[in-house]
This record gives sequence, structure tokens and C-alpha cells, in this order.
Amino acid sequence: MINELPNYKKMVKTLILIGSSTGGPGHLNQILQQLPDDFTASMIIAQHMASPFIPGFIRQLSTLIDHPVLRVEAKTKLDSSTIYVCSGECRLREIEGEIYIESFENNDNLYNPDINTLFFSAARLPTEVKRMGVILTGIGDDGTLGAKELYQSGGYCLFESEKSAVVYGMPRSAAEYVPEADVGSLKEIIEKINLFGMENVRMV
Repeated sequence: MINELPNYKKMVKTLILIGSSTGGPGHLNQILQQLPDDFTASMIIAQHMASPFIPGFIRQLSTLIDHPVLRVEAKTKLDSSTIYVCSGECRLREIEGEIYIESFENNDNLYNPDINTLFFSAARLPTEVKRMGVILTGIGDDGTLGAKELYQSGGYCLFESEKSAVVYGMPRSAAEYVPEADVGSLKEIIEKINLFGMENVRMV
């Protein structure tokens, strides 16, 4: 007997993944403050931060918007119009036609959470899922390899420009490694996120 194909119509159709480090919390505040009421995407935030500080960070973000802001602690099915904050290593998985995010133990990576790990997992999702990967301000090169794989899998990638980055490390590394992707100021990134996060909008 042939098994039925997954019901992709049930899936969350749009995912926005944001990786950030030094200077990231302030930029994330601005992004969330300007999300429109009709924002339908699921947003996953990987901000380099020690786990004990994550609950306070989430409480602060929750004051900015009406959309739910949740901490990723266990395997959770993604809902639309919801913001998820990684407190440790996180990955996305497709299970029986649904998209889940889960946290897991991994002491091998330098950063908490590791942006590459999140982006790698997004690159392996079905192509029916519309995916956007954003690299904001930060030191180092976390997210560079993941952004390359996400872009090659058909995802849309956008990196912060030197114009608005507090530290032009991570986005510069990503832009050099994935030169085909887009680069923009924080203002332009907010505009693209809001456009991408509306239902039935396709970026080309």
C-alpha cells in the first residue's frame, strides 16, 4: 500500500529566521515594534545570549507587540503570527505535514544558540515552505554557512548593511560568502520582513 503524501496545505507557509548577536536586542525591538497586525508568518529568533537571560528578554519583547512571543523549550508545532525565541540549540523539522521547532543539547558549538544549526534545518524543509533568513548585527561569522545552504535550497536571504549594523561582523561574513543574497539597512530589512510575512506574498 502506498502511503499518502503529507498534507502540505496544513503547514505553516512562511517562516522568518533571524540571527543576531552584539547589538541584536535593540534591532529586534525595532523589528517587532513595526510588525503589522496582519503579519501571518512564524518568526524564529536566534539571538546570542546566555540561557538565564532569555526569560527576561522574552518578557521585554512581549511588551512590544500583540503577537505571542514564546520560548523554545521542547518540540513545538509552529503557529502562524507567532514569535519563537531560541534559548539553546534549535532546529526545525517536518513531521507528517506539520512544521515543528525543537531544542536539543549540543555542547560542540561556540555560540548559544547557534544560528548555523537553525538555518541548516530550515534548508532541509520542503520547498513548499516559504523561508526567509536574516543575519543582523554581530561579531564573528555565525550564520554564514547556514545562510549559504538556506539560499541554495530556495530560501530568501537578507543581511544587514554596514550602514545600520552596530557591529559589521556576521552580516559582512554572510554577504561575502553568499554574494547573490540581498543586503539592506535595518529600515529596509523591516520593510522586507513585513512584506514577506504577509500571506500570499512571494519574494523574487
